[in-house]
Amino acid sequence: MDSKEWQRVVGDQRFLISTSRDLLPHEFVQEAFNHPDMYWTKPTSPANMKRLLDNSCTLGLYKGQADVASTKFTPIGMARLITDHVTFAYLTDVYIVKEYRKFGLGRWLIACCKEMVQEMPELRRCVLLTGSEAMQKLYEREMGMEVFGERKGGLVAMGAQKADLVAASAGKDEQPSC
Repeated sequence: MDSKEWQRVVGDQRFLISTSRDLLPHEFVQEAFNHPDMYWTKPTSPANMKRLLDNSCTLGLYKGQADVASTKFTPIGMARLITDHVTFAYLTDVYIVKEYRKFGLGRWLIACCKEMVQEMPELRRCVLLTGSEAMQKLYEREMGMEVFGERKGGLVAMGAQKADLVAASAGKDEQPSC
């Protein structure tokens, strides 16, 4: 699948989201996996990290300088879609470095994931697991997701069909576009 990119400027910083496998350093993913905010995962061997990233669609979030036409970007976040690119997507490993969480980048990252999922020709369902009630509300609002069943082990399963994703976009004045 071809890589996709989205760019946005916030203040004096330029941000990029890209699905290019060449941009996201494995070391950044390992550091993210080791961060307490990603309590559900842990670092893995270099061989398993390569396999993990080769078998998923990873959206890397990067920062640059708004006034510099450079292609140098520093990774500051990520989200992974485990998918067949046709009928199903599992959203996982959504992470943004703490000092960049105040710029609306999380909503933008989720909007780009949502765009990727909506482009799937025969999408049956997009699902995820979350242990955070705040994130649960975000996914309900931004992606039209709903909880499946009861909370188990601190987690809830959430999902949306294509129509739910589209409906979540309708009537939003401040929807972050990709």
